[in-house]
Amino acid sequence: MIIYSYEKIIRLCKISSIKDYETKMAYGKLHVLPLILFILIPVTFVITYTISVQWDHVVPGFPYISETGTLSPESCIFAQCLNVAAFLLGCCVYIRHRQVQQWQIEKGRDLVDKKVIIATTSCGILACFGLDILANFQEARVVAAHMVGAMTFFSAGTLYFCLQTYLSYKMVPSVNGIIVVYVRAILSALTLILTIATIIPGYISMFEFQGNDYKKWLPTDGGWGWHVASTICEWILAIVYCAFLLTFVPEFRLINFEEPVVTVS
Repeated sequence: MIIYSYEKIIRLCKISSIKDYETKMAYGKLHVLPLILFILIPVTFVITYTISVQWDHVVPGFPYISETGTLSPESCIFAQCLNVAAFLLGCCVYIRHRQVQQWQIEKGRDLVDKKVIIATTSCGILACFGLDILANFQEARVVAAHMVGAMTFFSAGTLYFCLQTYLSYKMVPSVNGIIVVYVRAILSALTLILTIATIIPGYISMFEFQGNDYKKWLPTDGGWGWHVASTICEWILAIVYCAFLLTFVPEFRLINFEEPVVTVS
């Protein structure tokens, strides 16, 4: 159960003091999870980009993010770090789900349709699954699986952000302020625009490509302008994703998660 203050913990758990609360092992500092994701994902991409350029696996400039984690040794770092990121993202999705559930209990179940909450969490889980697939099925090895993972992650992630913005609007002022709603609305709109701006130019550039190795795309290979536009949008999209996750830090800071009760029969 997610609760928001020591006073509520004492009241709900029927304990008489902060000392009794501490023996209940309620875990705080959950804001560290989105903060770690905000740092881990960009750092991973910078490391894999640097290694892939040094090993001459991609040309410096504007490769796709997935291309910087296609070949060894950078593919090992890419996969392992994104596996950790997918796990942490799953934890954030679950914590947010429980937060919304607790808010419903305290404020009334008629404020948001239960189906919306389930759909939001489902999109979050799908995004985690997609991230895990694109991390472990490298683009140069299993293209179909990698593309399925990428499309699942970006589409489900964008929808998840849009639904979270809607929930944030409904949760004003109990959980968050209206400024958070505006920020998330802007970031959600950017994810939608950038996703489209990544896919369409990338699709066009592949038809115009006349080179031998798309990982070493040069201006003379054709479709260079479309390719650069697509890759730049993808890198910005990754930054926007991380920025949206960062908006959960203030809310997660107010959450405590109780230790589960285990009974032995």
